[in-house]
Amino acid sequence: SEIKKTYKVNPQKKLKKNTYDAVILTVAHKQFKKMGFKNIVKSCKKKHIIYDLKYIFSSHQTNFRL
Repeated sequence: SEIKKTYKVNPQKKLKKNTYDAVILTVAHKQFKKMGFKNIVKSCKKKHIIYDLKYIFSSHQTNFRL
């Protein structure tokens, strides 16, 4: 409810398959690790970018890391 109030957007509870051009992981929540890299990739379009700012997944899985 805080996100909706502050930013006027509804956070997604589940990722939709074959939908996203890019995924940017900016926080290391256990939820993302539990979701697993394969499920995150399934949510992406064929040509996609995954930017892992918090080193949640290994460097060979993602496109970019800090």
